[in-house]
Amino acid sequence: MVSERVLPTGDRASGSDGAGPIGGLPGGPPAGRQRPSLRKAVEVFENRNYRFLWFSSTFSFTGMGMQQIARALLAWDLSHSFTAIGAISLSFGLPMLLLSLLGGAIADRVDKRNLTLVTQALIGFTGLLTAILIVMGAMTLEILFVIGLLQGTFFAIGMPSRSPLMALVVGPHQLLSAMALSNASMSGTRLIGPAIAGVMAGTIGIASVYFVQFGLYVLSVACLLVVPSGLDRESTPRARANMAREIGHGLRYVAGDKRLRVLMLMGFILAFFGMPYMMLLAGFVQRDLGEGEWAVGMLMSLSGVGALVGSLAIATITEFPRKPFVQFALGLGGGVMLISLALASTAFGLVGAMVAMIGLGLALNGYQTLNQAMVMEATEPRYYGRVMSMNMLTFSSVSVMAAPLGVLADAVGADMLFIIQGVLIIVAMIAISFLNPGYIFGSTAGIVFPGEAALNRAASGHDGRSSAGAVLATGERAREP
Repeated sequence: MVSERVLPTGDRASGSDGAGPIGGLPGGPPAGRQRPSLRKAVEVFENRNYRFLWFSSTFSFTGMGMQQIARALLAWDLSHSFTAIGAISLSFGLPMLLLSLLGGAIADRVDKRNLTLVTQALIGFTGLLTAILIVMGAMTLEILFVIGLLQGTFFAIGMPSRSPLMALVVGPHQLLSAMALSNASMSGTRLIGPAIAGVMAGTIGIASVYFVQFGLYVLSVACLLVVPSGLDRESTPRARANMAREIGHGLRYVAGDKRLRVLMLMGFILAFFGMPYMMLLAGFVQRDLGEGEWAVGMLMSLSGVGALVGSLAIATITEFPRKPFVQFALGLGGGVMLISLALASTAFGLVGAMVAMIGLGLALNGYQTLNQAMVMEATEPRYYGRVMSMNMLTFSSVSVMAAPLGVLADAVGADMLFIIQGVLIIVAMIAISFLNPGYIFGSTAGIVFPGEAALNRAASGHDGRSSAGAVLATGERAREP
């Protein structure tokens, strides 16, 4: 018996009793349930443009990870206060909170590759400026705050373009693989970036970290220059309304889709209660554990080990029909591991913290990877920039929440704060499962979501834009008629 489901876009999907992934759609996954396969996932690297986008992201992620450690260490050296670290984190997150929606509207209006290129270059130059000021002995908390505002602004304007650009150059059946391997590169850079930054800061000086970060952003821009512009010209029609109206359309689009609403909520839960622990790690290691700067980089690297394993595991479940339940389970695991970070470090010191950080990296990064991929899957390409800008608000929430959490950490201690955060995550996950049992515990087999359906049409030329299909299918620039 064959069941058929009609989606909000009017696309129809049929599957055998809804029990297996749909097959037979142009550009879609093959019929029949597939075993998890990393070899199949890495086939996405056969796409030339994806390769260069991936390398560009890898360089920028490495620089970002190094700078994250350097910024926290610099703020601690200038103040020896969790509150100051939180304030510096707020300087980076505040522009993302205020400007991410504008960045999404801009991304749906201009060329995504060019926007990403310009903003990456500007972030790199602010890193160079920071290094010069440190060498001159002119750096203060106030200047560091202003630089954080500038970098947060460039990040907010440019980041909503990056993930949609990757989605547009791969086929719909490779979307989860593309997002997971992109996050795997970010996780991999967390293995080496923070460790290198910690060692360099402790031996050569914090300025050296910022100089290297600038060089990495130069390499990121060089990779973007190899990717042709105009990849999204035909597959994503440019919005023509005024900016405020475009932002309003994007907000209504998300508000009108239950799956997107739940995914956004789950993203914010982790951002509010989970990820800010990273901003407080420098102070926690040096004050509570009594270790040096090298230990901060080592713990961040161990978190990266877990994150890399989590990302690669997620890359193998492209066609698994119960991804929402996997995300739910990872959320619970993240809460448990935050509690473990506090308890294990109290009982076993640095060794206990090391074990907990591996589990934290695996759970939280796997959760984020699934969330991002499912958001893209549920979104029509013409809304990519605006929807991803809303997803970007979760990143700003991490930095914004670091400020009040820093004050709280000064009052109750970082270890008690980690326990509170873990409990809040667990309670929130359980509440979402009770309110949305069909989504969390159900199956998505046989459903073609709006983003996947639109990419299917573009990739097969069904929407009359064969040149866009050529771009999406091969990653090469389409020839003009």
